[in-house]
Amino acid sequence: MYKNTLVTGGAGFAGSALCIALKKRFPEMEVTALDNLKRRGSELNLPRLKTAGVKFVHGDIRELSDLTGLQPAPDLIIECSAEPSAQAGYGGSPDYLIRTNLTGCYHCLELARLAKADFIFLSTSRVYPYRVLNDIVWEENGSRFTVAAMPGSW
Repeated sequence: MYKNTLVTGGAGFAGSALCIALKKRFPEMEVTALDNLKRRGSELNLPRLKTAGVKFVHGDIRELSDLTGLQPAPDLIIECSAEPSAQAGYGGSPDYLIRTNLTGCYHCLELARLAKADFIFLSTSRVYPYRVLNDIVWEENGSRFTVAAMPGSW
């Protein structure tokens, strides 16, 4: 059983849901959500995290010192702080994307090595072709959508 779990990207969509679920399932576990709050709307999850008993730390995985300064050190790190946008860096510098998704992940792995913590990596959700998804024909049926027709390219 883990005592101190760190969820990077903990104020984001997936991260906050994970923090709250962990705290509900394991109330004795200290769950810390670390987030830089760069993604618009992530700050709206802070009251939900607080109500659930999740500790919030405003920090950035691009800065190794933001991770190594955490006390107590985590024994489990769940890395879900990646920039998920397939459009990030398009038409401009990919610096933020590279520093977050590559350097930031490396920093999280370095913290895991130093703290001898277990590590779980959640990948971005946007690794699919937009054109194919946009070609799907949906049908509304009561309370849900169903696929009405599959694109010819499938």
